[in-house]
Amino acid sequence: VGDDCRQDVLALQVISLLRDIFEAVGLNLYLFPYGVLPTGPERGIIEVVPNTRSRSQMGETTDGGLYEIFQQDFGTVGSPSFEAARDNFIISAAGYAVASLLLQPKDRHNGNLLFDNVGRLVHIDFGFIFEISPGGNMRFESAHFKLSHEMTQLLDPSGVMKSETWNRFLSLCVKGYLAARRHMDGIINTVLMMLDSGLPCFSRGDPIGNLRKRFHPEMTEREAANFMIRTCVDAYNKWTTAGYDLIQYLQQGIEK
Repeated sequence: VGDDCRQDVLALQVISLLRDIFEAVGLNLYLFPYGVLPTGPERGIIEVVPNTRSRSQMGETTDGGLYEIFQQDFGTVGSPSFEAARDNFIISAAGYAVASLLLQPKDRHNGNLLFDNVGRLVHIDFGFIFEISPGGNMRFESAHFKLSHEMTQLLDPSGVMKSETWNRFLSLCVKGYLAARRHMDGIINTVLMMLDSGLPCFSRGDPIGNLRKRFHPEMTEREAANFMIRTCVDAYNKWTTAGYDLIQYLQQGIEK
């Protein structure tokens, strides 16, 4: 109660469409479009994402970061179980990187990031997408998708973007983005259908025009691939993500 669940439905329809696109071209990227059913103004039923804990809940039981938590849960670095969990994190982080670039979800604090029991990341709560953001649209989260320092420790053990796992993440992000671009019109039309709905995400700016721009239809595939690589590097280097987590912790007690 208290959220306009129709906006979550819209975001999850796009995520479901992306999942179908990835599956159709044989791309191993993970997305979990859970069910949302609006039942009235600012109320609805939201499906539980099974076998998950939020990152903030995980922080209640340990002082370590994701890298340490994964070792506690899945074994030592290099063991088959740890590397399987790390790979699950990579394919899910890449899937949500593509979805986040397109949808621009904000409010990505650690209460809205879930991890399942095999290491996969799942984003929840799409109350701020496209042109709107919390705090009177301060747009504090300036990266196209959330890639916190503790996530990069899992993705890039080298710390200098030279790891095999980082290159795998980049490759999956690029392939996912290029696959999504080929279905640009279908994705945009899905969003367009809700344009006159009065949803908050359409209340400012040019959400449809800017969504189209994020597909960069004017670029060749090679140029688009390079754009996605730059987007990933930019997210890697953004200090504002950590700053936003700190604000959430100070204001609302959500563990960073």
